[in-house]
Amino acid sequence: MVKDSKTPAAAAGGKASVAGAKGAKGAKGGKGKQPEEKAIDETFEPIKLDVKGAQTAVVCLKSTEDTVLIRACDSLFKFADKSDGNKLLLHEMGATDTLFALTHHENPVVQRNATMVFGLMASHPDVRQYLRKIDCIPHMISLLSSEREPLTSEFAVLWLRHMCSHFSTKSQIASLNVLQPLIRLINENDPDLKFNALSTIDRILDDFNSRSIVRELNGIEPILNNLKSDYPQITETVCNCLQKLATDPNNRVVIRDIGGLDRMIDFIGADDTKDVHVHCLNALANLLEDTECLDLIQANGGLKRLMQFVQDSALPVVQAAAAKAIGRAARKPQNRKIFSEQDAERAMVCLLLSESDDVRIAACQALAVMAESITSRETIRNHDGILTLVQMMQKDNPRLREFSTLAMSNLTQSNPNNVRELQEQGGLEVLIHLLNDEKDSTKAYACATLANCSTDQVVRTNALDKGLITNLLAPLHANNETTQAKAAMLLSAFGIDQKARPEVLSNAAIIPRLVSLSKSNNDEVRRNACFAISVLCADQTIAMEILRNGALEILRDINASESRKSKFTEMALQRILDSQLSAKYSYLGRLESNNITTDGFYDMGPVPEGGKFLTIEELAAQEVNDRRPILIVYAPEKNTTKLNTTTTEVAQEDDRPRGRSSSNSNLARATTPSKSSEGKEKAGSTAAASRTSKTVKGSTKEKESKATVNQTSKTKKEKPTDKKAAAEDKKNAEVDSSVTSGTDSKVGYQPTSDQDFLIYLDEIRPQITKKPLAEQIPILAKFVSDKMGGTIAPDDVTTFGYEVAMIQLKAEIHSNIVPIGRIRKGIYAQRAFLFKTLADRLGISCTLARGNYNRAWNEVLLGESSAGVRYPAKTWIVDLLHEPGRLIHANSSDARTYTTLS
Repeated sequence: MVKDSKTPAAAAGGKASVAGAKGAKGAKGGKGKQPEEKAIDETFEPIKLDVKGAQTAVVCLKSTEDTVLIRACDSLFKFADKSDGNKLLLHEMGATDTLFALTHHENPVVQRNATMVFGLMASHPDVRQYLRKIDCIPHMISLLSSEREPLTSEFAVLWLRHMCSHFSTKSQIASLNVLQPLIRLINENDPDLKFNALSTIDRILDDFNSRSIVRELNGIEPILNNLKSDYPQITETVCNCLQKLATDPNNRVVIRDIGGLDRMIDFIGADDTKDVHVHCLNALANLLEDTECLDLIQANGGLKRLMQFVQDSALPVVQAAAAKAIGRAARKPQNRKIFSEQDAERAMVCLLLSESDDVRIAACQALAVMAESITSRETIRNHDGILTLVQMMQKDNPRLREFSTLAMSNLTQSNPNNVRELQEQGGLEVLIHLLNDEKDSTKAYACATLANCSTDQVVRTNALDKGLITNLLAPLHANNETTQAKAAMLLSAFGIDQKARPEVLSNAAIIPRLVSLSKSNNDEVRRNACFAISVLCADQTIAMEILRNGALEILRDINASESRKSKFTEMALQRILDSQLSAKYSYLGRLESNNITTDGFYDMGPVPEGGKFLTIEELAAQEVNDRRPILIVYAPEKNTTKLNTTTTEVAQEDDRPRGRSSSNSNLARATTPSKSSEGKEKAGSTAAASRTSKTVKGSTKEKESKATVNQTSKTKKEKPTDKKAAAEDKKNAEVDSSVTSGTDSKVGYQPTSDQDFLIYLDEIRPQITKKPLAEQIPILAKFVSDKMGGTIAPDDVTTFGYEVAMIQLKAEIHSNIVPIGRIRKGIYAQRAFLFKTLADRLGISCTLARGNYNRAWNEVLLGESSAGVRYPAKTWIVDLLHEPGRLIHANSSDARTYTTLS
């Protein structure tokens, strides 16, 4: 209660009297002979009871005498007011129903005392649970009438206040038009009555519909008039009511029109009301979200006073509440502009210097919201906000680290100046350390901030030097999905840097975790993980690790689902396939003309339904069987002569790494060539040796290698090219050696250089040099046909006997993996494979497609011209068997005959 507790006896104001019935006088005497009648005296001397138990007082509630009822209720009120246990005891004695019946009593004193006890007992939850089962709410609302005694209305409101603690009862009470009498009681002078009425309204306002009813009943102004009450409990309740009312836009208009904003600002500025400033600021926060209200406060100078008050207040709890209010209001872009005009950013940065962590946290939250504005980001940096936030990120308070990192992530978004300022203030080390923070949300914000920093190459390099990739394991393995998504995003942001890729490989747990995140049920996690896979697949070695960890099968399953697939999952699958052409050919059965095969490309055949693509190491580990051989091309050229390689050089640009990769890029490319090579190969070996010798410290070998190069018939124009090629070979040799060592440590598979394929290249190059494409294709087709057994009539394909030759070759080399140059008898699949691999090295664009029943073919794109008129290019299939060199139109019947089994 606001005032001291009342008792029914003290409230009665007078003493109770009991009137005894007077006895009737005796009748007049009659005749003397009649017997004398005895007179009846009904007067009874009152018995003074000394009641020592509550049970006796409960029994007295059933008395028919008003005096007994009044005194019994008085005693029970004192008993129930002592503790909640006493209230429950009275209820178990059956006093609840009796007291409710007495609230209907015709004697106003009895009704008042019974209502006081009944209202007091409703504070116990078990009693309220029972009261919800009986229909007592309409009668208790009727006791709020102005005709009732003030104490009756006060404790009836107290009863309603207790009953409104349950939502279902609250809705029932609100539906019975209780707000109108409650608003009337707000204007009463009794503080207890006023407090109970306001508290009941406060609880009813939890229902959104009731907020508009209060406005319609003109109840907002009476509530606001009690803001400066002498009782803090009343002021706090008024602020709570205003906070809920201000969530309705129409109510905000009313508060603005009646001058409520200025009255609340004035109230906050008063020193004698410091205890309730927090509650008023919470109410003001909802009003500040309205741009019109904020404009009005600014126009009246109230916003400037509020900013000053925020900085000058000596109460940390008030400063924290003010910062929260500003942060909530700044969520609207229009409001952020108004706050920026009042230099709110400087005020929030000043609050970061507070000794209270609650104030610092609230200021960080406000700065995080303000930093969504480009202008505010610059302002915060100019007020040393970056430096201060870096200091906050190193504090012991976990929540302070969390929200200061959140503010930093917003400040560094699309702002290079803030990124560089962060680096200068030592923020990179702090952020990398926060990747291992105890809170997952802090890890997520640190990932987002570092991802923002990745746009600056200098900062990105600096972050990598400080061990960012190594520390990325913690957020990747976090349980929080948001943290996982941000970590994957950070990996993709730094994965574009070539310096980061070796570190990704050296941390063996990163790739398996990234692949597992790609099948997450969370859309954002799956999307970011797939994007990171797409970025990292630019490195062929990483792409092979991703392939080994089952990413291909996972992405195929995801893309088969209509609900889970997206452009990111499709892109990740495409990037994996483009970086590993062996897998692409096995899964899709087709390589496009921009898919350039290189050393290590192999054909294991189509992947069966539900099967898995096998790496070359896994295939090499199998025993020799009678199945179709695995065709492979592995023939590192030792001569750097650039004939017809302009297209190849262009394809080696950064934009074409996926197109030039093979499905087994980590094959050992450093295999020692055979000494019995042809003369041209020896010359190439000499040139390669001369370039490799530049890495040797001995000056004698270097001179000899230069002399060897000079003896060749190279012109001065070729020398710069040779120097560039030597540098590339040196770099590739280093990469290949590292890749080979990594592969050998795992499986130890080392393919042998296909010398026959190299001889093929040396033979065909002079034949097609300086000839148009339309002539190069038939020449290459006839060359492939000659090397694979020559022309075969359609009826002779089944009797050609290439299967026996394959079995003999596999037995000879003791492996299922057959170099394409070793095959002397082949049909569709073998000839198309050889044509594609030779064409890619000669700079001839063609496709490789697989059909059923060991059928395969190559497609080329050629234009036609007639009488000086050039027609659009058409797709042609190259005949390699029946009429080698003939071009068949792709949509013709002859093409269907060639590609399918008739």
